[in-house]
Amino acid sequence: MISVQRAAERLDCSRHHVYRLIAAGKLRAVEIKVSGARPKTRVYPEDLDEFIEANTRTA
Repeated sequence: MISVQRAAERLDCSRHHVYRLIAAGKLRAVEIKVSGARPKTRVYPEDLDEFIEANTRTA
């Protein structure tokens, strides 16, 4: 799994935009909850690859 920051780097966009994609259901993610800490959002690399492929346009 990769962080939202890493996903944003691969997409060349902001973390905020990645969170919006997740909230809109366009990019799947999981929340990892650790006792006493804020949940961490992670994206499976395969899901990110599928998202990129589905949203790539050819000229």
